[in-house]
Amino acid sequence: MQDHDGEAGWLIQGLTRAYHRLLLVIFALMPLLAIAYLQGFQDPQLRFEHHGFHELAIGVAIALSAFATYVTWRCYRASGEVFLRWLTLGFLGFTLIYLPHGLLTRHVHEGLALFLIFGPASRLVMAACFFIALLRYGALPDAQPVRDRARFWLVGVLLFLFITVVAGAIGQLPWQQARPVLLGLEVGAMGLSLAGILLMALRRIRSPLMTVYMISLAFFAQSSLSFLLASPWNHQWWLGHGIFAAGFFLLSYGIVQAFRTTRSFSTVYSQVDMMAQLREQQAWTQEALLQVQEANRKLSEQASTDALTGVANRRQLLERSDMEVPRAVRNGVPLSLLCLDLDHFKDINDAYGHQAGDEVLKHVATQIQETLRPTDLLARVGGEEFHILLPDTDLAGAGEAAERIRAGIEALEIPALGVILRVTASVGCAQLGPDGADMKSLTHTADERLYQAKALGRNRVVMA
Repeated sequence: MQDHDGEAGWLIQGLTRAYHRLLLVIFALMPLLAIAYLQGFQDPQLRFEHHGFHELAIGVAIALSAFATYVTWRCYRASGEVFLRWLTLGFLGFTLIYLPHGLLTRHVHEGLALFLIFGPASRLVMAACFFIALLRYGALPDAQPVRDRARFWLVGVLLFLFITVVAGAIGQLPWQQARPVLLGLEVGAMGLSLAGILLMALRRIRSPLMTVYMISLAFFAQSSLSFLLASPWNHQWWLGHGIFAAGFFLLSYGIVQAFRTTRSFSTVYSQVDMMAQLREQQAWTQEALLQVQEANRKLSEQASTDALTGVANRRQLLERSDMEVPRAVRNGVPLSLLCLDLDHFKDINDAYGHQAGDEVLKHVATQIQETLRPTDLLARVGGEEFHILLPDTDLAGAGEAAERIRAGIEALEIPALGVILRVTASVGCAQLGPDGADMKSLTHTADERLYQAKALGRNRVVMA
């Protein structure tokens, strides 16, 4: 069953991938349907010569091209991607060379070639820059000093102005002489766009923004085809403008998308890559969260635990007493406290060293803990001093518990540094209420009784 599911999953993956590619191809070739329709069913003599509309359309195209130039330049400045440098130059060249096409609209009858030549010339320059950009796709980013240089852009502007002057000179020729040049420029623009698509296919460039770039090149190539089949002002001619504008809008979307994300065309990830990275980041975040929780748990434990003996420290004792004292008062149940101190502990440290003293403290803590209930709390509050909080225990019960603890400590044989050490303890007992109304006074009373036990000879329990 699992193998069948795997085969089905592989099949659906293959089918969806093929369908996805088919949709891209169909979308990229949609303009061909409109071109074929007009070529086959529309009278090529039908014309729509509206100078004002043409000037408006060209003005919008120039403004958008200038905006795309600026945004692409900003992306290049941020990423240093060589591809974007040439893409910026392509937009800049189109903007400068295409501008006279709009300015000469109302002089079309005075010089048709001069009016038309700037269209294919601008498209050829843009296609050439875009093709060079593809050749440099994936190259190492330019260093910051290279990005800051103005020479590249100055040379580009001068070259475009030169091309504009040359195009203007050709436009002065009679129509019959200039027409082959215009057709050659348009064929060159179409050829470079198709060459760019072929180069992307051969290099298997598949990122989302580069897919947008490929479709835009397809639109540009088809717009050139439409211009080659058209005559000025007829429907096919206007369709060529529309197809080019669609490709330009699509590429502008890719530029803006790059600007809003990574400022780069080559580091924008595919959906599959993004999902894989998202899963990786989620796994990393979950692992980091678990590590933080574990670290917090350890920090909390260290903050409330005595590092040597592993029992509670003074902080945890105070936190627990803040809960137990109000509970005992509220419910009318007893609460007792034992203050315990090891007798002559300094002598052990002086005679055998602090390492032996530490062993004594650990064994004593373990022994005390074994005699207590789960609800009781043992805390080390000083060097050799322990406090024991006994919920639901009156003074008599506290005395019995203290005696068990004292006897257990006295019976201990503690191995340390090759010798057996023995130790005893003195204990003071106090009950909440009779011996103190709060934890402070309760501790004071139990501490006083501890010193009474010391004064009476040590190794004993004092309850009153």
